[in-house]
Amino acid sequence: MKRYLLVVVLLLTSCTSAPSKQGASIDAFAPCSSIRTSGMKADGTFVECLDGEGEVALESIEGPAVISAWASWCSNCEAQRENFIRLYEEAGDQLQVVGVDMEEQSKSDGYEHALKRGMSYPQLFDPDGRSIDFFGPGVPITRFVDASGNLAHLKIGGIFTYDEMRSLVKEHLGIDIP
Repeated sequence: MKRYLLVVVLLLTSCTSAPSKQGASIDAFAPCSSIRTSGMKADGTFVECLDGEGEVALESIEGPAVISAWASWCSNCEAQRENFIRLYEEAGDQLQVVGVDMEEQSKSDGYEHALKRGMSYPQLFDPDGRSIDFFGPGVPITRFVDASGNLAHLKIGGIFTYDEMRSLVKEHLGIDIP
């Protein structure tokens, strides 16, 4: 009986699926310069580019866009991460996907986390909570910005399945991601 159990345990633990290309470590994420903006708004909420290449006013990000507030220590952010990576890969030019690292101890923590988790879409960094009026307190929070640049939906909490992500994009932005 013990041998039988040992064989079953070995068989079960040796079966693994092929690793997903999503979430695999990357060398760099899309540069801040790839974010389409409607021009700088003097009264906007300026945040740094996580790659160190300037800053962007959050309100100037052109829609349609999905803007995700996250932090490396946030378990719900981690649980939804694959959905944002997949959306970025599958949406193409239909919409922008942008991440904003908030409430992080250091910029390097967020930078390394984004690379290790394969977050290839453009990443911004809020060093001091200045984007709280744009997102609200806490993470994860996702803003869905329509083609006119208006807030179409604010999702507080995680988006835990890709079906939910696709549904939110279709409902609030009118874009059907296959």
